Amino acid sequence: MLRCALKGRQDTRRHDPRPRRPPGSREVPTSDETALDRGHILAIVRFHEPVELDPILAALTDGGIEMLEVTLDTPGALDAVRRASGAGTFIGAGTVLTSDEVHGAADAGARFVVSPAVIPEVITTALALGLTPVPGAFSPTEVQLARSLGAGMIKLFPASTGGPAHLRALRGPFGGVRFVPTGGIGIADIGAYLAAGAACVGMGTTLTGAEPPTSGVDLDRVRDRAAAAVSAAGEARPEPR
Repeated sequence: MLRCALKGRQDTRRHDPRPRRPPGSREVPTSDETALDRGHILAIVRFHEPVELDPILAALTDGGIEMLEVTLDTPGALDAVRRASGAGTFIGAGTVLTSDEVHGAADAGARFVVSPAVIPEVITTALALGLTPVPGAFSPTEVQLARSLGAGMIKLFPASTGGPAHLRALRGPFGGVRFVPTGGIGIADIGAYLAAGAACVGMGTTLTGAEPPTSGVDLDRVRDRAAAAVSAAGEARPEPR
């Protein structure tokens, strides 16, 4: 199995006082080994109109993708996360902008939360609740700020603006950061980003399509694109020993 190797344990003790834990929520270890350790492709599901999400998530996993994200601006996102998590799927919430949204994601069983920017309250709340925060950053200043708040994995966004060369440049001073380039990445680009040092590659409409897949044929296409992405990642980086 391909692995998105995240090493080390994030120290959440410096973030006192800790935000409240949602009633009934579970303790999730914050070690990097428990988070985003399921392959080199993170499939992102985002639609702005109501759509049945479960078949889309199933098509992605049928194609071999083991890490899923549903953005909170998708109607019914948390319900879909709750169902998928309850079924054992490794899933997180995206476009998380506030501490309250982190609590909602934790209640739904999300394992990680992704943001488009460095939002301190999201990072600290996620760490306190045992979720892995994946803040969005593009510049060295933003990356360093995210690191100082305790984030060990960072969404490089928008990735297509700088391409693999920008990722490679950031990896120089920030070699300990696990980057997830996201935004405008096609299947043919996966190898270049992994070669540049990406831990995982975030992909949205490349996999799901811009319009919600509703028919069986549409869902078969989602599955086939997912399988192609997994294959491309496997060819780019052999399974570690």
